[in-house]
Amino acid sequence: MTADVTADEQGLRPCRVRVVVPHYYHQGPGHIGYGSTRADSLLERQIALSRCLGGLLALNRAERDELLLIDLRAIGLTPGSTYPERRLSGVQVELHVFVTGDRCLAPVLKHYGRRIQVHQVELEDPRRLPHEARRFLLDSEPDADLYLYLEDDLVVADRLFVDKLLWFLERTGHQLALMPHRYELTGDPRMPRLFVDGPIALETLQRLGRAPQEGVAQGRFWDGQEVVFDLASNPHAGCFAVSGPQRQLLREQGVPDDGFVGPLETVATYTVLRHFPVVKPAWACRDFLLIEHGHPSFLIHRPVLPRV
Repeated sequence: MTADVTADEQGLRPCRVRVVVPHYYHQGPGHIGYGSTRADSLLERQIALSRCLGGLLALNRAERDELLLIDLRAIGLTPGSTYPERRLSGVQVELHVFVTGDRCLAPVLKHYGRRIQVHQVELEDPRRLPHEARRFLLDSEPDADLYLYLEDDLVVADRLFVDKLLWFLERTGHQLALMPHRYELTGDPRMPRLFVDGPIALETLQRLGRAPQEGVAQGRFWDGQEVVFDLASNPHAGCFAVSGPQRQLLREQGVPDDGFVGPLETVATYTVLRHFPVVKPAWACRDFLLIEHGHPSFLIHRPVLPRV
């Protein structure tokens, strides 16, 4: 299987991105497991959620920006931006957060006000919250250019995150799903990042009808960098992105409610893995598409697991 994601440049155009974030917080007695239920995690969870929402809203951009003209006591406009090079004239993020009952970080949500849309969903089983967010993403109108599902502790710091996803999806004919590499910050300047989605058992992937493969696609992004992509040895990243044609296929063929680890992982990963081969940038190109796990869960393994 090979693909070439190099294509002719297209003209500038605006882009509409619809994002859903299922958000749940209920402090439990344990100190491991999902961050949304860990004991003594309130502050860490508040920071992670705020960084998640702030990072998504920061993806908004226009051709020009406002400029404070202090001497004139007025607001002016900047020239159009040429750095970094990009092909979208603007990005408009429509951000929807799904909660159930009072099991949420209401002060953080209130802080963002009208910049986000909060959906209150009544559920007997809160583990169904990701499914409700996904249902809205797949069924909502009007159409958008990109549809993004994101767990509530993931942080996007790349201003070209949307550009890169659309570039890849369009140039591979909407036949593949692209996931970012997910990492946690270690606090150790010698090894500052721990990438947390290393290879999973081959039998697990084969049971899902998938297998890892290196170098299945390559192309030159708008900045001139050549990027190589692999069929993922671990397709999970806590998020997924689909284009308009891909969303239509998911609506027609249906999406799974279980089948990969647990309910949370099924929605984040198996939603697309069931229908599309999932690729990630090759490890040598990992910085092309990244997402931070803002409330670390895997750093506890560093002192106890052997280095190989």
